[in-house]
Amino acid sequence: MVLRSCCKFGPVSVLFRLGYVALLLLCVTHLRCARAETKTVVQKDAEFDVTYNDTVTSDNQTIYAFNHTVSRNKTEGVRVTVDVLSEGAESSPILFVVRQKQAVLSFQVPLILRGLYQRKYPYAHVGRTLCQPPTRTLSETQYFFVDVSTLSSLGTHYQLRISRVESFTLHTDKKFSFTASPSQPQYFKYVFPDGVDTAIVKVNSEMTFPCSVMSIQDIQCPVYDLDNNVAFIGMYQTMTKTAAITVQRKDFPSNSFYVVVVVKTEDEACGGPLRFYPLRPDELIDAGNRSKTLDVVVSPAISSDVYVMGMLFCLGIFLSFYLLTFLVACVENKRSVDRFTVIYSKYIISYTPGVTPVSPYEYGSFGECLLFSLSPPLSERSLESVTGRSRQESLSSIEEDDYDTLADIDSDKNIVRTKKYLCVSDLARKDKRVLSKKYQIYFWNIATIGVFYALPVIQLVITYQTVVNVTGNQDICYYNFLCAHPLGNLSAFNNILSNLGYVMLGLLFLLIVLQRDIIHSRALDRHDLNALLLFACAPP
Repeated sequence: MVLRSCCKFGPVSVLFRLGYVALLLLCVTHLRCARAETKTVVQKDAEFDVTYNDTVTSDNQTIYAFNHTVSRNKTEGVRVTVDVLSEGAESSPILFVVRQKQAVLSFQVPLILRGLYQRKYPYAHVGRTLCQPPTRTLSETQYFFVDVSTLSSLGTHYQLRISRVESFTLHTDKKFSFTASPSQPQYFKYVFPDGVDTAIVKVNSEMTFPCSVMSIQDIQCPVYDLDNNVAFIGMYQTMTKTAAITVQRKDFPSNSFYVVVVVKTEDEACGGPLRFYPLRPDELIDAGNRSKTLDVVVSPAISSDVYVMGMLFCLGIFLSFYLLTFLVACVENKRSVDRFTVIYSKYIISYTPGVTPVSPYEYGSFGECLLFSLSPPLSERSLESVTGRSRQESLSSIEEDDYDTLADIDSDKNIVRTKKYLCVSDLARKDKRVLSKKYQIYFWNIATIGVFYALPVIQLVITYQTVVNVTGNQDICYYNFLCAHPLGNLSAFNNILSNLGYVMLGLLFLLIVLQRDIIHSRALDRHDLNALLLFACAPP
């Protein structure tokens, strides 16, 4: 039925309808063009440090023309400050566009900054610093324009002020204080002086909150100085009271950089509390006063000579343990030789047949164990003269034919313990091959643990260096890299240097154990008396 009713119109009716629609569109376009022709554009020659109070609507647009002299030897910043005085401007903000020779900066007022969970914070007072493109001539006059426009049919009152920033360039070891907020970020320029290849930029504040971000960016336009784009380029670091970033000259071809300080809209990134959830998704939240006073100072980092001296000092401390260990080993070696010589001369060389030696120890102690263990290989002295007259009667009736000689007497503890006179060595006998295999297992266990410990550490260092060098995020280091000193691509070589002591002292311990084992094995192979005495008995 619908198709039939539509088909009732002939070709003339269809052409008539199409012509009517085209005429209607032409009229609408003409009305729009006529309305656009009625929009007034006013250009004014403006001056620095003068506050301009004006009103803007959708029917008029104001352009402020400024000019200033730029010198190659002196850099001064230009600050744009805007205030919106009309209420209800959030629904129809004013657009400010700053047109420069090599850069364009645009922002709206009130400025809407977003936080977590799409929270919206309006700021009616906005201050921005213009990017200063470098000039090749000694002196040059540059022009820039500030366009003010809006789509609101109602008039919106605003204030505009352009001022010069005299202290735009930071000087070495000179502290500079300033105030920043989320809608009024600050950034300054620093030029490396001659003889300085590495500098440390420190930003301090007596206020823990609001949370802020310090960024180091190259001299180029645009400068990312808002909370939602400060992490786009360069190195950045979140801070509460202290922040420090080490900057190297080789990373900046122009031998200069910008120090950008931005106050965040929320404190969650610094561990602060989260604000309440908005009742409606599009509800604007008053951020309150989030101004923060900060101090910035740029100081030269340690030179290469100081760096090398510090490394050599640390290595010298660790190597002193090696030297001390060597001296102690020499002294202990001499004392051990003298001690065993005295023992040998006292109990063996001074021995006379038929006379029982006077032992300073009690029965069954080290002295008797020593004599008992060394009495068979020395001479044909009888057991009677070694153990004394009191033991002669108990042993006189024993002959070789009355007992069997067991081959396991040297290894089986149960057999060894059947001896009437036991020594410490009799209770701790074990086959040397068993001990050797256990020592080898210990070595492989240490090697395996070292590999499983070293691999994650190396992977972690590579990952962190990738994060720091590629993304520029320096929030991964405790205490904000204030104590870090880079070496090449390593952001904190002193962390590696501080852990070098564990490796060197661990190797020293292994070398001490290896040296003692080698000396003892060689002494046993050549039947050294000191090694035999040490192996046979132990002090009380």
